[in-house]
Amino acid sequence: MPSNLLFLKSFYKNLASNSKARFLTGFLIILIFQIWSTYKGEGVAKTHDSLQYLKTAENLILQNDFIQTNSQPYIAWALGFPFLLILFKDSIFLNLLCILTTYVFYFDLTHKLFQKPCIKWWLIVAFVSATPLYLIHHFVWSEPPFLLSLIGCIWAFYYLVDNLNNKIPTKAIYLFCFFGFLFCAMRNAGLYFVIGINSGIILFYLIPFTLKNNKGFVNSILWKNPYFKPLLYFSLSSILPIFLWWFHAKIKTQGNFDTIYNLALRTFSEECINYGDILSRWFLPPSITLEIRISILSLLIVLFLIYFIRKVKLETDKKSKFILFILWVTFVYLIGMLFSRAGMKIDAERFLAIVYPFLCILIGFILNLSLDKMRINNILKYGIAFLWLVYPFLRTLKNIVFWN
Repeated sequence: MPSNLLFLKSFYKNLASNSKARFLTGFLIILIFQIWSTYKGEGVAKTHDSLQYLKTAENLILQNDFIQTNSQPYIAWALGFPFLLILFKDSIFLNLLCILTTYVFYFDLTHKLFQKPCIKWWLIVAFVSATPLYLIHHFVWSEPPFLLSLIGCIWAFYYLVDNLNNKIPTKAIYLFCFFGFLFCAMRNAGLYFVIGINSGIILFYLIPFTLKNNKGFVNSILWKNPYFKPLLYFSLSSILPIFLWWFHAKIKTQGNFDTIYNLALRTFSEECINYGDILSRWFLPPSITLEIRISILSLLIVLFLIYFIRKVKLETDKKSKFILFILWVTFVYLIGMLFSRAGMKIDAERFLAIVYPFLCILIGFILNLSLDKMRINNILKYGIAFLWLVYPFLRTLKNIVFWN
């Protein structure tokens, strides 16, 4: 904890005065909302999954074994989260620490990716008013440390890319691999992010660097390409906790554990509708019929992708390439979750909440480009962008009141 406070102090000290105002505004709103959502003093809320996590943490102390309720082996989830619960139990401190640290990484990432103050303010308000983020931090779930580790991993990779000048930044590689290990230790769904991150590095960084230098494909990748070592080390460190979970589950089930998620209770089309319902609620009121919301959402996604791809083709700078990398990682995760159809129908928002910060960054990128092209008054165009934020802000207030 002292190291976290020192990092926060150093981070805040290095910000410009106007950036400090943005940072503190978002930090205080999150602090108030998070404490308010769990102010009853009974700790964060608990579901069936929460009870399994807590019981397993208790049995790790008492029996040195992964055993959940009813003396059943703990095999359906990754192995890392119960260890955190040994330290924090069901107190609000773990989730509070997670959401605030996630915000710090998000703030620093958006601070580096965007220049316009209005876009930076929009990104801050979009984050602090996000109902899905407060939802996952309201319960004893593994999503809070999972999201923290994931955004820390993405932040570390940008730090690596941004400081890669013919010299591999060792500190960034260590952080990149460390966070990769952590998010896979928290949730098995981290495997989809590993696939997305690895394939994204290959597609947008490793191969372009090789083609640009044109010194022989194998030789450039193995010995000259600065992205090869980070890719290799990240792959090994992130796969390790998934392998340990698989190995543990095989032993507990005497080899009968199926590593393929074949427990899906819905068809692929039903899962698409379910995810579309959740995503559309983030942007449009649920009072609008599901068919209309999904139609509008589908149209916006198509227009978004067309516009995004056109602009990225024209702009090949470091920041645009990194945002394209974020888009790819988000896409791979969503496709993986859709095909796995894991969990109950009501779990969908938990799973989707993980990508909310990345969706905000993608929308911020489009706003940053499109607002410059619109020949209308600056106050009007920024006003329209900020007006939409009233909806998620009010939705969050309503849900916090409901939770309490």
